[in-house]
Amino acid sequence: MSIFSINDSSNYGSILSQAKANKESKENSKINFANTFLKQNATKLNDIENKNSQTLIRSEVLNSTNNINKNYYTKTNSPNYDISSEFKNSIYTLKFKQADISNNTSTNTAYGYSVDKDGYMGEDFNEAAGLPKDFKIHKSTLDEIERVAENNFYNAKIKEYLGVDKYYDNIDMANTIKQYYNQFNQIINHTFNDTNKTSFSEADLNSLPKGVSYSSNDKTIGVMPKNYDKLQITNYYNTQEQYDEMEQLGTIASINTGLQPLNFTPQSMQTQNLDQDSARDTFNPDMSFYPKNEDGTYTKEDLFMSFLKSTGVPLREDSATLNPRIESYQATMAKESFDGSLASLDDIMTGKVDFASLLKGYAQDGWLDADIYAMEKGIKWQNHIGYGGAWLDNQFNQAKANGWKASSESINSYVGSIMDRLNNLIGQTRV
Repeated sequence: MSIFSINDSSNYGSILSQAKANKESKENSKINFANTFLKQNATKLNDIENKNSQTLIRSEVLNSTNNINKNYYTKTNSPNYDISSEFKNSIYTLKFKQADISNNTSTNTAYGYSVDKDGYMGEDFNEAAGLPKDFKIHKSTLDEIERVAENNFYNAKIKEYLGVDKYYDNIDMANTIKQYYNQFNQIINHTFNDTNKTSFSEADLNSLPKGVSYSSNDKTIGVMPKNYDKLQITNYYNTQEQYDEMEQLGTIASINTGLQPLNFTPQSMQTQNLDQDSARDTFNPDMSFYPKNEDGTYTKEDLFMSFLKSTGVPLREDSATLNPRIESYQATMAKESFDGSLASLDDIMTGKVDFASLLKGYAQDGWLDADIYAMEKGIKWQNHIGYGGAWLDNQFNQAKANGWKASSESINSYVGSIMDRLNNLIGQTRV
């Protein structure tokens, strides 16, 4: 009789039962291992998902995959470690579903900081820029800042004149955003007394200032603006009339007002349609990356983009390194240039200059004759420009040819009028 013959049916059934039991035990071991693996790593998985650093995540992926391959997947002879490829894929998906692990790392960083899968700057950028952790700044916005900084009309002409390709050797985007965000936060806090406010209705937008003045004694032109951290907001213009009045006084009385217009209208929170010439010089971020809140109100990111649009985002001191040839050129310009103002608004308010006396001397030297003539004739300042301006010029020149001269009484009246307007406006707007 063959030794392979099976005559005992009971023994045969026993063998089948044992095989079935072994198979179930093996499958149960797989399931138990999977559950244990997930439980043991649950906290770790959550911690990793909460990190924005793509480098750390990628390293974790590789280390974990290598460990699993080394310790488990290769041990196919053991029922405890024979994990199916479907299970491996499910673990991978669970652990790293929000991580971009493409081999092309250049898409995961920008300006020295991490970028998430949707193109928003990571928490490391927000920390460096002084932004809240959940604040969303899209990489395309920083690209737009760089584009305008390099290609606006003034900088492009200087590059062409000096024969250089780059105006800036380096732009510190985190520092740039930090300087502007600090000023933006001051304006928000001035209006709402709450820098943590994240939802803004149209009524809120209407209550925001139409402009501000910064302390500024810098009379040079052709150089980088001062670091915003070195400037203070000295005046808030809560109405358009107040802003227009200060702009007017600055022009006719030669005051360096340090004015900055602000535009927080709903229209400012849209991507602008610009012609080719305007597009070169205008900061115009893609606002589709900054959607409104679910209830239709505007986000803080929306308002910040409007603030950046208002400033035009000139790069400040400490936020960029100039091309050496540009820097040398600007140093020369700074020695030879000034803005022509008699005094800064800050010096007038702090009493560093006697502006009434300064303005009177300026008028006595004949520099304000046209304005004084217009005052005598009852012509409003708004009519000095356009067609009215040409008419006034003709009338004024004819009067001068006929011997007209500003009298002492007219000069005193004019200076007194300017100072009354200025003091009244300062009283309304001064911080």
